[in-house]
Amino acid sequence: MNRRRWLLHIILRALGHRRGRTVLLLAVLAMASSLATALGIVSTSMEKRVAEEVRKYGANLIILPESARLDVGSGGLNFGVVSEPSYLLQQQVENSLAQSGLKAERSFHLRGALQMKAADIMVEGVNFADVRRLFPWWQLKGNWPAAGETVVGNDLATRLKLKPGDTMELTGKNQTVRLRISGIVSSGGEEDGLLFLALPELQQALGLEGQISLVRLMVTAGGDSLKKNAAALQLLLPTAKVSEVRQTARTSEGLLAKVKLLMIMVTAVVLISAGSSVAGTMSTTVLERSKEIGLMKAMGGTRSEVMLIFCGEAAMLGVVGGVAGYICGTVIAQFITKTVFASSAEFIPWFVFVSLGISLFLALLGSIGPMISVFKLDPVRSLRGE
Repeated sequence: MNRRRWLLHIILRALGHRRGRTVLLLAVLAMASSLATALGIVSTSMEKRVAEEVRKYGANLIILPESARLDVGSGGLNFGVVSEPSYLLQQQVENSLAQSGLKAERSFHLRGALQMKAADIMVEGVNFADVRRLFPWWQLKGNWPAAGETVVGNDLATRLKLKPGDTMELTGKNQTVRLRISGIVSSGGEEDGLLFLALPELQQALGLEGQISLVRLMVTAGGDSLKKNAAALQLLLPTAKVSEVRQTARTSEGLLAKVKLLMIMVTAVVLISAGSSVAGTMSTTVLERSKEIGLMKAMGGTRSEVMLIFCGEAAMLGVVGGVAGYICGTVIAQFITKTVFASSAEFIPWFVFVSLGISLFLALLGSIGPMISVFKLDPVRSLRGE
């Protein structure tokens, strides 16, 4: 029997001979690693779920042109401020976004007024494919428009008694457009009072080719990262104002951060308790095996070889406990996410290394004290039973 097989044989026999303590240690290590794995998987799944929910709130950055403002008054009297409409160059914004390297979904908007039977109708030009991605809460009765079609806000449709299939004739500064209503949109916001058509069609009708009045961005960043992105983009667009829209999203991210902190604290408490339990159990085992250790030293075994046996036992317990902890932790994470969050937890294979690392760390850390005792043990005194 070679050295490795001999060492493995001794370790297995030692663990098998003390089944009760072996099972107890495995249970403690599996419990600690399973809890850490479960909380880690739940935290990761929650983070992605919150990111998906935040996307439903819409754009988190908006770009507006700096309006031309003129104070009207005389002497000590101030009659208010007159603002002239100002616009952004669409191509300039596209170039700035490309230069910034910002990962964001975007939607260009142009708002203006068209006349219908001598009455002004507020109209917004958009790219409907972008709108459908950025504003998933819009409820549409009918169909999304094709070329030469429009969708009307619910309030505007009620006021003008419009319905899908009707035709509208609208006059702008440059030309008159004839549009068929393909659907009625409802969002619960200002969109309910607007009429929407394709951005190029409105630009042409108003004589504002290549110009926009608003850009909405959904940036895949949060907290300070979003502020930095906004500041970087502001430098590239000095004639515009880049603003952050994050009230609801910040609340969700803050709640997630607090929940994650709670999970970390609970995990730390469990790991400390598990480490103490492992250390106590291993110390008891060393005291019970003092004569066995003295005999091995008396037969020529060096201190390092005896300590290697205890390290091997701890490592084997750590590996088995880590694998069991990963399996149990995955099951617990699935149960928590389905019960509490009504969704499925992700299957994350690399968490097996986290579970193994925690279990091995606890097993070896808990064995440091007993191994020091083994190192200092005098074989003569241990054989005498002292």
